[in-house]
Amino acid sequence: MSIIPDYGDPADPAVRAKYGTLESTVSLIGNASLFASKLAIGLLISSIALFGDSMNHATDIGISLVILFGFRLAKKEADLEHPYGHARAEQILSVAVATLVIVMGIAILFSSVQGLAEPAISSQPIASVLILVFAGVKELMAQLAFRIGRKIDSGVLIADGWNHRFDAIISVVIAAGIYLTMMDDAFRVVDPILGILVALAVIITGIKLVKEAGHELLGRAPPAEVVERVVQIAEAVEGVTDAHEVRVHEYGTRKVMSLHIAVEEGITAKDAHEIATEVEDSLEEEFTVEPTVRIEPTEAAEGLEDLEELVAKTVQRYDEILSSHNIRVTPRKRGGEIDLHVIVDGEMSVEEMHELVHNLSDDIRLELDGFEVRIHVEPCVKDCSICEEICSKGLEQRNGFSPDR
Repeated sequence: MSIIPDYGDPADPAVRAKYGTLESTVSLIGNASLFASKLAIGLLISSIALFGDSMNHATDIGISLVILFGFRLAKKEADLEHPYGHARAEQILSVAVATLVIVMGIAILFSSVQGLAEPAISSQPIASVLILVFAGVKELMAQLAFRIGRKIDSGVLIADGWNHRFDAIISVVIAAGIYLTMMDDAFRVVDPILGILVALAVIITGIKLVKEAGHELLGRAPPAEVVERVVQIAEAVEGVTDAHEVRVHEYGTRKVMSLHIAVEEGITAKDAHEIATEVEDSLEEEFTVEPTVRIEPTEAAEGLEDLEELVAKTVQRYDEILSSHNIRVTPRKRGGEIDLHVIVDGEMSVEEMHELVHNLSDDIRLELDGFEVRIHVEPCVKDCSICEEICSKGLEQRNGFSPDR
C-alpha cells in the first residue's frame, strides 16, 4: 500500500499543486525541526560543522517555501499577460533561493576557516546519536520526495530529494567527526575541517540550482532523439517532403512545439492545411504537446535533373552494380539528401557489399559536397521475368543469352 495519496491525473496543474504541497509541507516541517535541533546542539557543544549544517537547513526551509508557493502559482490559469501560464515562476524563485544558498555557504566557509586556529568543540556522546537520528529523518524525507517526484515527473521534487539525501550524508559525516573528538582532543580540528567541507557542499549545491533553473528559463534544447522522432513522424505524413527547425518550449507540464514542413509546390491551400493538421495530430498523440506547423512550399530546384544524372553517372563507374533506380535528390538550403537503390549480384558477400556502399557514398559526396547519401542495396535473384529494372543481365536474356554465362 502506497503512503502517497492518489489525487488524480498528474498532468493537471491543480493535481500537481496538491502533490507539490504535500512534499513541500512535509519538508518544511522537517527542515524547521532539524534546523532548531541542530542549531541548539551546535551551540551547546560549540561545533562549527554542526552550526553550519543547521544553517544549511535554514536554506532548505527557503527551498521548501519556494516549492510550496511555486506549485500554487504554477496552477494559475493563463491570462493575457501570461498566455502560456505561470509554471516558470518556480524557476524564477529557485534562482533567488539558490543565490541565498551560495551566500550562506560562503558565510559558513568563513566561520570554519576562522575555527581552524582554535577549535572549540566539546565532546558529547549523545550528540552523535541524535545527529544519526536526524540523518535517518532526512533520508525518509528524501524517499518521499523521490516517490512523489517520479509520480508526477517533477524534476524539482526529485532535486529536492537529492538535497535531503545529501544532507543525510553530511549529518553522518559530522556525527563521525564529533565521535572522533571523544577519542582524543587532537581530533578537535576535524570539526572546522568538516565545516569547510559542508560549506563547499552548500556552495556547490547553490551553483547547481542556479544552473538548472537557468537552463529552464533560457529554454533547454530538446534531446536529439526527440528531434529525430519528430522529423520521422512529420515526414511519414503523405505530402510532406521535408521537416526541420523543430523547437520545443516547456512551461511546466505544458509543452509547445513548433516545426517547419515542406510540401510540394502547386498544391491547394486546403490540401496544405489538411497535411499540416495531420502532422499536428500525429505529434500531439505521440508527445502530448501543443504543436504548431508552418508550411513551406518545396520549390522546383533548378538543375535537379542534372544532379540526378550526375549521381547516375557516378553509379555507372562500378561494374559490380547491375542497375540503379529510384534516384532521388532533395536539395536544401545547405546541402541536401540523396536516396537511391542499387541492384547487385545476390552472391556478393556482406563484406563486399559494405565496401561497395562505402566507396560509392564517398564518390557521390565528392561530386555533391554537403549531401547526405542513403544507398539501398537489393540482390539480383537472376529471374529477369519478375524484375522491372533494366540491366545488362536483363538485356542479355532478352537477346537470347544466358545471364549466368
